[in-house]
Amino acid sequence: MAISSEITLVMVDDNADEIYLTRRQVRRDGIVNNFVSEKKPEQLLQTLIHLGKTGVAKSNIMVLLDIKMPRSDGFETLKKIRADREFKDVPVIMLSASDDAADMFEAFDLGASGYIVKPFKADEFFAALTNLPQIKYQLINQAP
Repeated sequence: MAISSEITLVMVDDNADEIYLTRRQVRRDGIVNNFVSEKKPEQLLQTLIHLGKTGVAKSNIMVLLDIKMPRSDGFETLKKIRADREFKDVPVIMLSASDDAADMFEAFDLGASGYIVKPFKADEFFAALTNLPQIKYQLINQAP
């Protein structure tokens, strides 16, 4: 499978090791998208604004958001994104080591676009995109 896209993946996780491992995994699994990381969830909106200033269209951004973080957890961060006029429609995939149904329900109740339990494989990542056909189409380009 050849994968190409203009989608920029923005991973928010306070753990640098998790960011490194996820970046490595998506590269290994053939997901060659632009990859930006942010360790401070309270800085996410500023990161998204900065991406816009560098020419990345908000329609080409997808956020990978960890749930368990010390200052502002992923749920609080998701609430802020959904309340923001400019970025409320940006797809947000929640990443968590938790497979607790309550966490999943809360994520979707708050407007998450998907939920993936870490560590994940490429097929799980693509499965989380099933409700995002335009993103999935851009992410996956089957080679002839």
